[in-house]
Amino acid sequence: MGKRSKNKKAVNKDAWLNTYADMITLILVFFILLFSMSTIDAEKYKKLVEIFNPSEVFETTGSATESDGATSPNEDITVEEIVDLEDLYQYLSQYTKENGLDNAVSIEKHEQAVSIKFMSSIFFEPDSARIKAGGQQILGDIGLAFKAVEPTVKSIRIDGHTAQADSPVDDRDLSSNRANEVLRVFQNGYISDPSKLLSVGFGQYRPIAPNDTEANRAQNRRVEIIISETDDFFSNISTGSNTESVAP
Repeated sequence: MGKRSKNKKAVNKDAWLNTYADMITLILVFFILLFSMSTIDAEKYKKLVEIFNPSEVFETTGSATESDGATSPNEDITVEEIVDLEDLYQYLSQYTKENGLDNAVSIEKHEQAVSIKFMSSIFFEPDSARIKAGGQQILGDIGLAFKAVEPTVKSIRIDGHTAQADSPVDDRDLSSNRANEVLRVFQNGYISDPSKLLSVGFGQYRPIAPNDTEANRAQNRRVEIIISETDDFFSNISTGSNTESVAP
């Protein structure tokens, strides 16, 4: 009896190409993912980090792993760490809170300037241009902060304001003298270039509240300091964009 012949299946010698093609496809997808991660939008990454871990928030530039070195808004800042107006604003905001001055001081950050508004009672007795001891201490602390940013700013303007009220003292002279006294503190101990300093006495003529109550008059009696990266002393920065404020 003859042997039955067995059917032999043909061997596909090109089957390995399927596996190779799958591997190449996976490698391509892998590198596409790596590329997309390396070019992640910095702002979206910052928001993602802020959601899951607010304490790790930092200013990002370029890629997700780079930082511009700025102090985080959640961190305390010392005078030694101040390098620009952003740092100055953060330091002054922190200083007013730590020293219980929130109700007497307001701070605003503008595009190229920082302005600080003090109630006159912090520095002066009624109808006087002589700075009180406590006021000297505050101006000294602020002077150190101004000294840190002096290389990057062009002007520091001190405005004196009074209120419309019965007084034996000429309000225009009083506001000018008060602004000058504040200027001298900065000039004599903190600012090396006096040409950057200017004092102006506006008297009662730029009120921020009606002069109908003592509380409102207290708001009008104020000293305002504007420290700016420009030398346009009389620009109306209050109408500028990108303004942040710490209200009293």
